[in-house]
Amino acid sequence: MNDAEVMELIQILRESGNDNYRVEAKDASSGIPRSLDATFSAFGNMPEGGLILLGVAEQGGTFEVTGVSDAKAALDALGSKARQKIVPPLQLGAVDTHLIDGKTVISCVIPPQPNQFKPFKVGSFGPAYTRAADGDYRLSPQEEQYLVGLGGQPFYDRMPVAGASVEKDLAPDLVDQYLDVYLKGSVRLRNSSRDEQLLRSNVVANDSGEPTLAAIYALGVHPQQFLPHLSVKVHVKPENPDVTALRLIDADQFYGPVPDLLSQSFEWVNKQLRTAVVFEDGQGRDLPELPAVAIRELIANALVHRDLSSASFGTYVQVVKTATKLIISSPGGLWGITQRQLGSTSPRARNPVLYAMCSAIKTSDDKRVIEGHATGIPATRRALSQAFLPEPYFKDGVIRFQAVLSSATVLSSEQMRWLGGLAGAGTLSVAQKHALVRMKAGQAMTNSSYREFFPMDSVHARNELQELVQFGLAKTVGSGRATEYLLNEAVQAADELNKLISEPDGAKEAQEAKVQDLEHVRREREEDDTAGLVHPVSPVNRVNPVNPGRFKRLTMAERQGQILVALKAAGEPLSKEQLRQVTGFTPGQITPAIQTMLKEGTIRFTEPQRSRFQRYAIA
Repeated sequence: MNDAEVMELIQILRESGNDNYRVEAKDASSGIPRSLDATFSAFGNMPEGGLILLGVAEQGGTFEVTGVSDAKAALDALGSKARQKIVPPLQLGAVDTHLIDGKTVISCVIPPQPNQFKPFKVGSFGPAYTRAADGDYRLSPQEEQYLVGLGGQPFYDRMPVAGASVEKDLAPDLVDQYLDVYLKGSVRLRNSSRDEQLLRSNVVANDSGEPTLAAIYALGVHPQQFLPHLSVKVHVKPENPDVTALRLIDADQFYGPVPDLLSQSFEWVNKQLRTAVVFEDGQGRDLPELPAVAIRELIANALVHRDLSSASFGTYVQVVKTATKLIISSPGGLWGITQRQLGSTSPRARNPVLYAMCSAIKTSDDKRVIEGHATGIPATRRALSQAFLPEPYFKDGVIRFQAVLSSATVLSSEQMRWLGGLAGAGTLSVAQKHALVRMKAGQAMTNSSYREFFPMDSVHARNELQELVQFGLAKTVGSGRATEYLLNEAVQAADELNKLISEPDGAKEAQEAKVQDLEHVRREREEDDTAGLVHPVSPVNRVNPVNPGRFKRLTMAERQGQILVALKAAGEPLSKEQLRQVTGFTPGQITPAIQTMLKEGTIRFTEPQRSRFQRYAIA
């Protein structure tokens, strides 16, 4: 990492107010902190590793650069701890020194570690840790079993369920659905006996005839008789967390095989959803706050890809509805795939037998539990995008996987038209568009509130907010944790100018007053620009996203369009100087545009050509 990247990370930590589960800041002004061992273990056990910044102290939400007391000793200590204190030895990535605010800061990257070496412990018989939110948390012995199972293909779904039988404990209709699909792919098995078909298709585990865990879970009459934790718990989280008497609302628990669990959970979520009315072309239509496809796919994934080892006994798939989110979590993290690969690679099933069964059987509405191979996440993202909703947020917590859908307010057609006219509109994320609409309504955004509305980590949040600043759409006020993002005055002014165009002719005095107000705003901004207080942005000269300090070069057609906008808004002829003041053009920009428009007959003179009182009007 270079110094600029480290400074950027420190700024992200300051804006968010705390560490995150991928970055840990530690004070090393008095030597290497003892807590470094636990952080090494935690990042070693995390799927994507992490980053440690030594010499940055977290104090009540602020991050002060304190520096390291002895850079050489700190570098030696990092390597020594990784090799000798962590068992098995931890492989470190890049370790660099940086000069930040005149003090030495050390960055240490812990890359993703091989799964077969996990869990990483502090000492041979010491504890293992993981990351959760902004800290290191000790794993229980049961949770450590999750990590042990990451080293190879899990086989738990093929294990026999003691005491169960095909005749008493499997639903015949579900067994038939599965075998009908399975036997189509095997010519030899079609002519075999029923008992052999059940054995070789993994419905039963051995000659004793005991059903496999996968068969009981997917095809069983009541799986929870043998495995109580294979149920689903649901509840609504109240909007006001201070009301302790209402910690859980509409709490319930669902039982049955996977198809029943999926149907019941899906129906419960639908009852909790609000409905928005969207008007298009004068016609109103009801639109749920979250698309059904996304809800169904994520619940199905949680059920089918959950951990089935003994480490998961006592842990459940959970579905929680809040005022603005739907949170779906399942025991066990991702297996054989990383968060970055979700939806872009071929399927990697933690429970391959269970996956095959659920690809064949159907729910009560005649839909397969798993509709297609590796198509669920892309379908979810596509459905959310079509509904103008943010992408799902996924978090692999090693021992638990979480998917979060944000049910932000549906954007109206008027808001979409406004967004479509902004610079860079075609590249903005849905979250950025929602944020701009909130800013337009006078609501400031912070790193924390942005993540509250649109779940993501603090690094991603700051990148998206800073992009709005780079595009000239937003500005920052304050610093550190108090940093706020507001709509840029240039965008506000341009919006007011566009409103003038749509106003009916007449009310001339009101229009003139508004134009004067816009000119007043522009003059104040010019004074601020001269003083170096703000970027040189005008209503018509948008910031160049590559270099925010320079104007974007406007085409001749764009300049002519802005001149017509100004003349129509004024409602009367304007001089060249008046046009220049309203549009913000330089003399070199406006003169060629006026000459071209005169030649083309778009505008006309109102006085003799060389008159000192010359005005220009729309032809």
